[in-house]
Amino acid sequence: MIAFLTVAGWFVSLYTQYLWFDSVGYTRVFSTEIWTRVWMFVAIGGVMAIWAGANLFVAYRFRPDSVPHTPEQQSMERYRSLLEPRIGWWIAGVALIVGGFAGVSAQNRWQQYLLFANSREFGRTDPIFDVDAGFYVFELPFWQYLTGVGFTLVVVGIIAALGAHYLYGAVRMSGRGERITTAARVHLSILIGLFVLLKAVAYYLDRFALTLQENDVTNLTGGGYTEITALLPAKEILIVVAVMAAVAVVVFSNFYARSLLVPGMALGLVLLSAIAIGGIYPFAIKQIEVKPNVPQAEGDYVQHTIEGTLYGYALEGTVNDDEHKYNITVNGNADPNVVADDENTRPYLRLLDPSIVSDTFTQMQQAKGFHDFNGKLDIDRYTDADGNVRDYVVGVRELNPSKFNEDQQDWTVRHTRYTHGYGFVAAPTTRVVCDGRPYFVSGSLTNLSDEGDEAVDNECRAAKDFIDIERPEIYFGELNNDYAIVGIPDGSEPREYDRPAQGTTSEDGAEGDEKVQGEDTYVTYDGTGGVDVSSLWRRAVYAWEFGAMQFLLSDVFNENSKLLYDRNPRQRVEKVAPFLTVDSDPYPVVVDGRIKWVLDAYTSSASFPYSEVTDFGDSTSDSYSGQGTVNQSNKPVNYLRNSVKATVDAYDGTVELYEYDETDPILKVWNSAFGGIVQPRDETPEELVEHFRYPVDQFKLQRDVLQRFHVTDARTFIDATDVWEAPDDPTSSDGVAQPPYYVLAQLPEQDNPEFQLTTTFSPRQRSNALAGVLSGYYDADGNPVLNLYEIGASGSNLIESPAQVHQTLTGSQDVAEDLKLWNQEGSKVRFGNLLTLPLGNGILNVEPVYLERESASGGTGLPRLQKVMVSYGNLYAYENTLEDAIASLVAQYTGTPTPEDPEDPEEPGDEPEEPADEVSPEVKAALEKIDKAIADLRQAQSDGDFEAQGKALADLDAAMKEYDEAMGR
Repeated sequence: MIAFLTVAGWFVSLYTQYLWFDSVGYTRVFSTEIWTRVWMFVAIGGVMAIWAGANLFVAYRFRPDSVPHTPEQQSMERYRSLLEPRIGWWIAGVALIVGGFAGVSAQNRWQQYLLFANSREFGRTDPIFDVDAGFYVFELPFWQYLTGVGFTLVVVGIIAALGAHYLYGAVRMSGRGERITTAARVHLSILIGLFVLLKAVAYYLDRFALTLQENDVTNLTGGGYTEITALLPAKEILIVVAVMAAVAVVVFSNFYARSLLVPGMALGLVLLSAIAIGGIYPFAIKQIEVKPNVPQAEGDYVQHTIEGTLYGYALEGTVNDDEHKYNITVNGNADPNVVADDENTRPYLRLLDPSIVSDTFTQMQQAKGFHDFNGKLDIDRYTDADGNVRDYVVGVRELNPSKFNEDQQDWTVRHTRYTHGYGFVAAPTTRVVCDGRPYFVSGSLTNLSDEGDEAVDNECRAAKDFIDIERPEIYFGELNNDYAIVGIPDGSEPREYDRPAQGTTSEDGAEGDEKVQGEDTYVTYDGTGGVDVSSLWRRAVYAWEFGAMQFLLSDVFNENSKLLYDRNPRQRVEKVAPFLTVDSDPYPVVVDGRIKWVLDAYTSSASFPYSEVTDFGDSTSDSYSGQGTVNQSNKPVNYLRNSVKATVDAYDGTVELYEYDETDPILKVWNSAFGGIVQPRDETPEELVEHFRYPVDQFKLQRDVLQRFHVTDARTFIDATDVWEAPDDPTSSDGVAQPPYYVLAQLPEQDNPEFQLTTTFSPRQRSNALAGVLSGYYDADGNPVLNLYEIGASGSNLIESPAQVHQTLTGSQDVAEDLKLWNQEGSKVRFGNLLTLPLGNGILNVEPVYLERESASGGTGLPRLQKVMVSYGNLYAYENTLEDAIASLVAQYTGTPTPEDPEDPEEPGDEPEEPADEVSPEVKAALEKIDKAIADLRQAQSDGDFEAQGKALADLDAAMKEYDEAMGR
């Protein structure tokens, strides 16, 4: 029964997978994978079964006519008596079991086989054997696997033959005369000879694998001096030794000495040769010739790895092409007027941090408690009403099942009423209104207000969207991977909750019937996606698959019922294209009135010759990982291309794959294997291309590699005198990497403002200094451009790193006083992205400061932008707005007073009327109220009086606002 249920469950799962692939139009992927798995199972399992059966049959067929009369063989008699009547069935049964295990193991290698079967050339050869890289990426792994299968075959044959021969007395451990018959000796010697011959094949393949081996002298991928000058000749000698030993085993066992002594000596020779030639000799070369002279011995091989790594990670035009390599000389007295007068970067300096304002989006744009925005929003650019391209913080109002209350957990309510989210919400990154809030320009709730004040309402959001959206419903997104059952009988009233009756500023996207009930609007899904579950058979199948009997018992099903599941965009793309690694940060865009998720997808390999192997998961991890973006799996890579741009329609789940890197051989192989599921690049919609951005995870991986491989001279590389490190996030105390950030800016040598991904480097073990800035963007033709700006200081001037800038800014007196005041119970300071950009002859740093106060009920309050910290050259400013901060920098540089700091009208030497540190009565009063509110809060917490805590928090919030007003903020 258990076996039956297991097999039945497997077939049910297989059938539901087919239905899902059929619903998205990718049955070719499903059939290719299944039939390849079947082929591998049958081919390898069949060969293994036939081989095992053949060896058992041969051993049985050539058994001795009589069994020696020894106690040892007499104990075997009962087993012979058991097997003899049905010996054919026993042989077949053992063969099938062995073949079954081999087949199950083999079918997991289906991807390796498809690469091997569809292999092609890279057009780039390795520097040692001059063999095309396609051999290493597509063929060598499968040949190595087949060699392993060969060893398994021989070992299984030896075990089967030895066991059968022993059972029938052809091989015995005691007794007089020959202890092995001629037939058994021939049989076993041939098997042992095959094993040794396979060892020669393994040595031959090991030669090529040296280009993928780690050099433990330089800790780089690719054979070094020892491997190429000592180990490679050793492998070639061992090939000859193994072939000779294989011949010796067969010949001397059966034709000359007819003894196992000479074959044993041959095998011993192979073992000793492997130890001496393949082990001791290379070790001696390493210790005597290499380690005392590493730069001279390893220089050429390190150069191979540098060149291979730059190609493997698409970095060739970044560090060794003068057109894209710059030195920025930064002067400590850089003129901030350059910043004030700049029209290509300054107007686009981003103040909204997508990871911080997510809470603001959720609380201000949450139609219901189960609506939510992702923990990290996204940055994208759109053309505004004036025809200017600007960047925006964007997100979608998704349904988050984890926030359902107890009443909403009912199966019918959860899966048929609350099925989707609603609305694409956008806010410009540079505009802050309504006491530090974003200014919503698209998709905001129409009933948004601040204590019912319509004037404030108009200041907080645009009256009309500038992004036209025809289908604002979000059935497929990052937060909702629950299944949904949609569709109603013809003529019935809609039952799916859609949005508040007042709606949002998005256009009404319901293209079918809708129903307003009380304060809510209900609609019915009308998309093409989803699995038809109108039949009882399919409902029974999914009742088994999901373990939900409601599929059979509920009356919600009808002739129009569809099942939506696997709704996460990354999951959908990974299923329809299992050969792709999908970026950790999908982002929503509006294309032709529809919301689509855009996903960067990568082809990769860990078998590219002489390219440094990096762990993809570790390299892409930063302070966003797991906090709004997924954690990538840990896997080794040394070749990666952003070869595919994928989209998932947020309404109907349609998955489209578009070729992006037209030169990537790996994508061409996979596309051939799956029958052309990736569409050509020239078929990508132009409106979609406008929203492509440099991929985050590829950029992080390239950043990780460039810490060492920005050095292209082998001698300097070996000396490790110019090693960099990616900065830790200055706003986090966990020691995690700072995420790269998207900005719209014009950096040196760029003709126009570019929407680009940027990051910085510091010299290793000098985290207070800035060494370089890396920028990635797409040019006018949509091709990737990666620029590395090496930062050089004039004289002995130190260029501060982001971490040092943050420390300097927060350590200044004005900032420290505010931080001490704000970081009290009931409030918390949060720092936004610290942007570091080359501008003019200096480095501009901009860091917003948010204040998050607890609400009166004890919940988390809205993060509101309070201040902006800016530095340029050796000047620092801390003001309410970015404009004020830049004006302060200019004033400091020129020596003119700012409007907030007028020139003292008194003559020099006159005593001021008031002490400089005296504060106004309004400020004193506000501080006293803050102290009292904090004292009341502590007392209420000590007493466990929740009502008093709420009142104290409300008093504290009011006092903080009064303090801000008194300080002129």
